Amino acid sequence: MKATERQFNFVTTADPDTGARVTRLTPLTHTCHRNYFYQKCFTNDGRKLIFGGEFGPHPSPNWNYHLLDLDTQVATQLTEGVGENTFGGFLSPDDRFLYFVRAERHLIRLDLSDLSETTVYTTDSDWVAYGTWVANSACTKMVGIEISAADWFPLNTWEKFNEMFHQKPLCRLFSVDLVGPRQGQRTVILEQRGWLGHPQYRPFDDHTVAYCHEGPHDLIDARMWFINEDGTQQRCGKTHEAGESCTHEFWVPDGSAMIYVSYRHDSPDRWICRLDPVTLKNEVLTVMPQCSHLMSNHDGSLIVGDGCGKASGDSSASNAMLKGDPYLHLFDLKAGVTKPIARHDSGWGVYKDNRQVTHPHPSFTPDEKRVLFSCDKEPGEPALYLADVEAPA
Repeated sequence: MKATERQFNFVTTADPDTGARVTRLTPLTHTCHRNYFYQKCFTNDGRKLIFGGEFGPHPSPNWNYHLLDLDTQVATQLTEGVGENTFGGFLSPDDRFLYFVRAERHLIRLDLSDLSETTVYTTDSDWVAYGTWVANSACTKMVGIEISAADWFPLNTWEKFNEMFHQKPLCRLFSVDLVGPRQGQRTVILEQRGWLGHPQYRPFDDHTVAYCHEGPHDLIDARMWFINEDGTQQRCGKTHEAGESCTHEFWVPDGSAMIYVSYRHDSPDRWICRLDPVTLKNEVLTVMPQCSHLMSNHDGSLIVGDGCGKASGDSSASNAMLKGDPYLHLFDLKAGVTKPIARHDSGWGVYKDNRQVTHPHPSFTPDEKRVLFSCDKEPGEPALYLADVEAPA
């Protein structure tokens, strides 16, 4: 129930391959996972973090938000609703609020001081709130995606994910005000038939919104797009080359560029690439092992990625993740160094009707000394971990 406190007992081990210190934060008796890798999860001092945990009160599968104090190892349950989107939520810049979407309809602002909730915005009954919604840097407004309810079905398998692409659903990209006299007011930026996803304000630039053409990697010929907040100047960030796929784009937190993964279906390599949102110049930063998700530090000089297998060749589920490279990798772009941090050993499988709960989704702690990730590496339930970036001397 909301406000319930649970005493955790962290378990620290040395990675068998790199020697790095790895600490399991959550128990193996309950399913736990982190939020999406580019959403703020740590308080500014790095001493607390939010996560999704399945401790009730509702039947499984149903995750709720929790706040974990890394000093006391106590987790406080923040929500008790049904259908919380525990991947898309984030902490406000001042650490006062948690924002998340409930039951594919309601945008909730939860006050961490007393756990009171305010419904900031509600999706119309003929639309469904989809995916991860992202706020601007000041957290005064947010961009999101909604899918027509007539076209919507649960995406609880990779086959269903592919079906949604072929459905060509009616989607709208919109912004909603979070504060002030226009709180809860929606402004549609773009509406079109064809699956849209991953809306993101450019950090420190409310004028620029990024979004993607969602779907199987091998069927998308231009994933990354930009548009002005007022709906003008829709522009393609990159047209894919023959046999190329681009995935998991994110903004460098200082807003300087967009980073993404590129791979070719006839090559064993993957590349970390940079996209300038103004000139639309694309450049390769470095070759890398086969990683799925990437996230950087504030200025993009350090990047962490989660190793995976080669992209699935199954045309009915071509976005299914496969095991392969089991490491978290550190990319130090200034020093030109790439090295494994520790093993994540994710099984990458769909679990409890969820395609994401076993994915590592790594990102740095605020001090850049550790990496947070979640996975199902140990017997029992998926859990959260912190791995030291530098192994003991």
